[in-house]
This record gives sequence, structure tokens and C-alpha cells, in this order.
Amino acid sequence: MATRAENAQASAAPAHERAGSLDWGNLRFFLELVRSGSLSQAAKRLGVDRNTVARRVAALEEELGLPLFERGPQGWVRTAAGLELSHLTSRVEEDVLAVARRADARDRALTGTVRLTTASNIAAFLLAPALPALRSAHPGLVLEIAADQRMFDLGRREADLALRMGRPRDAGGLVTRKLTDVAYGLFASAQLVGSRREVDLARDPFVGFDDTLVSVPQERWLADVAPDRQVVFRCNSTASLVAAARTGIGVAVLPAFIAAETPELVRLRGPEPVPHELWLLVHGDLRETPRVRAVIEWVDALVARLRPEIAGSRHAGVRSPR
Repeated sequence: MATRAENAQASAAPAHERAGSLDWGNLRFFLELVRSGSLSQAAKRLGVDRNTVARRVAALEEELGLPLFERGPQGWVRTAAGLELSHLTSRVEEDVLAVARRADARDRALTGTVRLTTASNIAAFLLAPALPALRSAHPGLVLEIAADQRMFDLGRREADLALRMGRPRDAGGLVTRKLTDVAYGLFASAQLVGSRREVDLARDPFVGFDDTLVSVPQERWLADVAPDRQVVFRCNSTASLVAAARTGIGVAVLPAFIAAETPELVRLRGPEPVPHELWLLVHGDLRETPRVRAVIEWVDALVARLRPEIAGSRHAGVRSPR
């Protein structure tokens, strides 16, 4: 770290001289630390280790001759200089991202990478099985799927497209479109329920999501209709719920189109979960970029073909024991 005298000397240097020696890449690390307030979270978002974030922020402080953060028990708190710089840097970031989006929009090639973010169950059960059709139509495209519960920021180019469950709340600068309703139902293994096809909310064991997903619609619905249900297993992924229900240990609330692909599961009659909505989001600057447009058309065709299963009727997916 620079000494106090060196910092004072740097601060006294003309602005154009300091700008000429400024490593603009350090600003990206600074902004991520501002947004997360934690070295660990910033490092995770940037795909680096904690030491790299700390080193790059320290380098920025040395270049500017200003302390940007105070380190304390509450994490990394911005100083007055850090607060001012974060506002300025956010404006710079917006301009840089706009330049990148405009450049992408003028790229007419049907090659390259398209990054799509969605929930893990949509990635595994809806998109992945349809990849051969995309590869056949556009062999020069590489689809990169980020399956994560985190809401990726399309404006900051964390992804090109998003498929999200539920109506978007904050879609500034984004073009959004509802693709379909997604039907849910109560499913269990025939091993658990035998010939019975009616759920017993008071006696049947249940499997469900853990505390990290307690606010998702199906968990809130279950808490309303069966607040005293017996929960025997919790996890944080739909795939794990499917696997657990298959073993016969409990009833699960699952998307009907996913459960229908699992022969061991039968649909139970009872209270009907409210359908979810599947939405497509893309930044307005990118929606006509050929490679992004190709993926959008692939998703549209896929959803149109499978809509009867995805938005299925009340009794879709009901199976006889096998």
C-alpha cells in the first residue's frame, strides 16, 4: 500500500495524469465489491478468489490516492470518496455496456456463444433434451446455460437471455414476453400410495424445498393448504425432489411436464397448485442479433411444441402403477 505522503502526492497530480495511469479493469472489481459488500460474494460473482478482489481494489486506492472503503465487522463500507466514485463508475459502466451491446447488435454472424440463464429444472428438463435441434439448425452456435437461482443482470451482460419463472418485477431496458403457464401438481411414487389416487394432507409424508427456497410459490401454497404436513426431506433443487419422490418417501409438488417423464410417479387428486408463468427476457439492444434471435426462435418453437404438457390440464400426468 502507498504511504500517506505518496497518496497525497498522487492526489495532487493533475487529473489527466492520474487517468492515464489508471487501470480501468480495477473499477470492475471495485463496483462488484460495492454491490456485494463482501469479498467472498464479489469473488464468486467475478469468478476469481478473494485475494484477487482485495488486491485489485487496493491497487485502485493506490492509483487514486484515496481510501475507498473502511473495513469493519459489518463488511466493506464505502468512504465518502468511495460513494462518489461508485456513482461515477456506474455511469461509466452503463456507457461501456451500451457500446458492447451495440457492437453485438451489428454482428450479423450466426456463430459464437449465447449465454442463457434459467432455473436448473428448466435447463435440465426442458432445454437440454432439445439441444440436438438447435445444433442441427445452427452448428456454429454455442449455447451456454447458467442454471442458477440468482437473478442474472442482463443489462450488465451477465447473460444474453433469461427464462424466468414468474412475471418480471424490474425489467428496465429489457423486452419481456410470457411464454406459457407451467402447471404443477401433487406427485408421489406408486410405492408410497399404492392404488390410492387422493392425497391425504394430514397423513402423507412430504418432500420439499429447504429454507433457501421457502418463498417460492409452491412452498407458500403448501404452507397455506397443509401447514401441519409431515416433511421428511428438504433440498434446494427440483431434480432432487423428483429423485426423492421416486424412492417413495414422500409427496412432492412438481411441474407436471417434469413428473410426466418419470414413470415411477403418479399424480394425486387434491388441492390444485396455482400455475406458474414462464417468461423470456432479453435486452432490447440484443433481441435482433442473429445468434440471439436464433436461440429465441428455438425456445419459442420448443415451448409451442410442448405447451400441452407444460401448461397441462388438471389430470395430465396421472399414471397407473407400473
